[in-house]
Amino acid sequence: MKEKKESHSEFISKVLKGLKLSSERMIQSKIEKNQSVVIMRDGKVITVKASELHKM
Repeated sequence: MKEKKESHSEFISKVLKGLKLSSERMIQSKIEKNQSVVIMRDGKVITVKASELHKM
């Protein structure tokens, strides 16, 4: 049972690492193309210039 929990935890950490990497690549691509990103902030859906998002 412990092995299953460890492998599940390992899987989750790999997924989170992949999500972080893909979001960084997407933001970098949007910055290069001078585009905006749609995000949710304070419960509202807004668009933000990718270059501003990168500064946060």
